[in-house]
Amino acid sequence: NPKVFKQVYNLSGNEFVTFDGMAKACAEAAGAPEPKIIHFDAKKVKPPEDFPKAFPFRGMHFFASIEKAKQDVPGWAPKYSLMEGLKSSYQQDYVARGFDKAEVDYRTDDMILEATGANA
Repeated sequence: NPKVFKQVYNLSGNEFVTFDGMAKACAEAAGAPEPKIIHFDAKKVKPPEDFPKAFPFRGMHFFASIEKAKQDVPGWAPKYSLMEGLKSSYQQDYVARGFDKAEVDYRTDDMILEATGANA
């Protein structure tokens, strides 16, 4: 399809989800209990120097829409729902690579809980 040459598309699903909703959906996909979500001001919490620079993920609201892809490629639609994709990714990527057994560094989580007083 020449119309899609050199175009950029967001390929996600039909559903829109908030960060809180994504955290809850990821827990559900992994068979974990619903998470307790703590909101905080990322500008007031400094991560350790050796922590990956992706913290915090993104300091603004955004959404990804598939409308451009649907308009440019008639008949295109996502094959999987958000939950189907999360469950598949969890099993076929995370678990398959043994990450579910890996030790997790919770220093930043602990620091945030300490800074917000949520660990009391």
